[in-house]
Amino acid sequence: MTSLSVALHDELLAVGMVPAHANLALTGGDAPIHGSLTTDAGRTIVFPHSLAAEAGRDVRVEGPFRALEVAGPLDFSLTGVLASLLVPLADVGISVFTLSTFDTDWILVPADSAGKAADALTAAGHTVEMTTEESR
Repeated sequence: MTSLSVALHDELLAVGMVPAHANLALTGGDAPIHGSLTTDAGRTIVFPHSLAAEAGRDVRVEGPFRALEVAGPLDFSLTGVLASLLVPLADVGISVFTLSTFDTDWILVPADSAGKAADALTAAGHTVEMTTEESR
């Protein structure tokens, strides 16, 4: 895989696990990505971290995270896109939550590791566009 360009977004995100029986939608804010995915185990939601307090006690919430957006659109025939980004992050001990959309891939990293993630990706030959001045 060749060098990729990613954008590191400012907005803080949360990931929640909503019980299958719950009807909850957390919307609002300026999140660069948000939505839900449903399985038999329940619904996983990505939403603005500022709304985490509204999730309720039945929702397991993790975060805050910051999103790395791979410049797209990416062709469905491409292979190794996520691997080329995730290996450098794993090598420096950064956990991730990944998502894919029709056009591109997203990687959520713990907010307090965002600078370290950008450094690791840059060292691996990728380009990281910061959406704000990052203190490392």
